Amino acid sequence: MKKFLIALAAALFFLSPVTAQAAPPSYGSADGAKVADQARLLQVRQTVEALQPVVLEAAVRTAGHNVRVYNYSDADPLGLIYASEGSGVIVAMDGNMVYIVTAAHCLRRAHTQVQFSDDTVQEAYVAYVNSDKDVGFLLVPCAQLSEQTLRSLLPAAGSDAADIGKQKGDILFAVSSAAGPNALVEAGVLDDDSVAYPNQPSQQVLQFLSTVSYGSSGGGVYSLEGVWVGMVSGGDTYGICWAVPYGDIMTEFQSWLAALAQQQAGQQ
Repeated sequence: MKKFLIALAAALFFLSPVTAQAAPPSYGSADGAKVADQARLLQVRQTVEALQPVVLEAAVRTAGHNVRVYNYSDADPLGLIYASEGSGVIVAMDGNMVYIVTAAHCLRRAHTQVQFSDDTVQEAYVAYVNSDKDVGFLLVPCAQLSEQTLRSLLPAAGSDAADIGKQKGDILFAVSSAAGPNALVEAGVLDDDSVAYPNQPSQQVLQFLSTVSYGSSGGGVYSLEGVWVGMVSGGDTYGICWAVPYGDIMTEFQSWLAALAQQQAGQQ
């Protein structure tokens, strides 16, 4: 019965026609497009509401992966500090560093703090930024964290959505940590595993339908099984959201590590 309800809820968006209370104008017009957008958003909200209990249960397994990212400036001549709040995912850990990915557009200012799932707050170092891919990596030295905090952290295990057999209509969820790690879990459904990104047409991204909003950028997008499939990068405010796919994130990560190793070898 539970599986049936999940499948039914996920299908709501795709089975419901786009309608309006009044007769809509031509969908070739700006007004018609707005009517369609508003109708889609209503359907997405209904689907998200129906799926929330299911994804909240699933999201517990991903709690150790997710971090809050706080990026802030030095004080200007008036004493004002400019800041942005976002989310991030732990990519890897070794004996020296915790490696965190977030959206590049969350790293525009001089300083960055991360808050881990046990609420520990620590300064992070911006190690890599690729604005074309909207990918950035942060480093936190393990020596600056307690053993208790280190035990609470868990790198996310991931795969591209297509590689684990995910199809249009399958349930996803995004974790926003802007108000604190794992503060908000938003249900969604997969729309397409590879589309041209409106913000960067040369880039292919995962497209999903959800109500994620400000502060979700950099946050993990997961399958219902807890597999990390991408990182929130943007949305159109009418229910269409985009995520950098897991494979692209890891390609950037491995390329950066290889370049770093080559640089270190050249310095010896």
